[in-house]
Amino acid sequence: MNSAADWIVVSGFLLAVMGVALRIVVMMRSSDANPLTATPLVGRDLVRSYRSARPGSKLPLAMSILIALGSVLLIAGLLLEFR
Repeated sequence: MNSAADWIVVSGFLLAVMGVALRIVVMMRSSDANPLTATPLVGRDLVRSYRSARPGSKLPLAMSILIALGSVLLIAGLLLEFR
């Protein structure tokens, strides 16, 4: 086992988990902004609703970056481990 590859896998996993946690927060905050009598939004519609309600927020951008970077590091670290 290569210690650098181990750290790449661990950091990729942690970044991806933080990105997913931010996505959950964004979806929960967007769901709370809708009235109770409206039809519930699902999936990407929740994120779009959050972006339209709070256009200056950087949470959706941070969420996307963390998920993408975490996935890339996780895949790269796993490829280095199995090389």
